[in-house]
Amino acid sequence: MKRILITGGAGFLGSHLCDRFIKEGYEVIAMDNLITGDMKNIEHLMPLEQFHFYHDDVSKYIHVPGELDYILHFASPASPIDYLKIPIQHSR
Repeated sequence: MKRILITGGAGFLGSHLCDRFIKEGYEVIAMDNLITGDMKNIEHLMPLEQFHFYHDDVSKYIHVPGELDYILHFASPASPIDYLKIPIQHSR
């Protein structure tokens, strides 16, 4: 079974991608810090054996055990209201 990591997996786009890849037979790992994502978007997937959720921030170091076939990076506050209120902090 192919494994895919979807960052921003509890967001609007990410959660729909989780649904799609589950239907296509993938093992799906969703990762989200839940700042703009919502567990309601993926709660129907939580009982599934081939679905895993990591509550993590991808702007920090993350570790996902095992090999991944694909990574879809959708972790971003996508709306102008959100990304102006929640910018990514850069260290200097």
